[in-house]
Amino acid sequence: MALLDIVSYSQQTSGATSNNNLLAYSISGGRGSNQDDEEYNLPLGYRFSPRGNELITHYLIKKISGQQLPANIIREIDLYAFDPHQLPISEFKYGKPDEAYFFTRPGKRRRTSSGYWKPTGRDLPILSGKAIVGFKRILIFYEGKAPRGIKTPWVVHEFRVNPLYFSAIRRNKLDEDVNAKVTRVESYIVCKIRYKRQRQSDKCGTSSKTQKANQSAAESPLKETV
Repeated sequence: MALLDIVSYSQQTSGATSNNNLLAYSISGGRGSNQDDEEYNLPLGYRFSPRGNELITHYLIKKISGQQLPANIIREIDLYAFDPHQLPISEFKYGKPDEAYFFTRPGKRRRTSSGYWKPTGRDLPILSGKAIVGFKRILIFYEGKAPRGIKTPWVVHEFRVNPLYFSAIRRNKLDEDVNAKVTRVESYIVCKIRYKRQRQSDKCGTSSKTQKANQSAAESPLKETV
């Protein structure tokens, strides 16, 4: 699969380009390749930004199954063993700013040296057509000890495969029993981590509301009580 198939085109272009070099990619990812030596030269406007179902079907399932990946740019790391600022997010050069993708092993322990990851809400189903291919869980990093930690802008989206879907697509694998399939599907999850910066418009809006509230309070006459 070409890299063009697994990235989202985030910049609208007008007309066809005559520069064929813009579509020249260095594709050498997959099993047996040296991930650190790989370089993917994307034209301006292209970012690695797959949808949830694409991330699960084209990357996570292939990682779990030991198949060749479309592009070998998602590193495997023990994500929850580190504080967010310790993760090599800046080394992920193909996505949006302050955002990176990692494969990691699932686990219940999400405490780090300076805080903890807290799930928000319930798990969300990820659909591909009518099939539920997986689930997404959103977690926010809090500094300090639970339950009185301080909320930070760090957010993780955890994606995991639906075991029923995985069993269905591998039903012809006669060498695998049910337990082996369940064990395999639970071996990895893929995470999108990002630092959610406050937008300038939000800052201006908050500041404006505060100023109006202060002005209103200053102009309101105080009622005298006898």
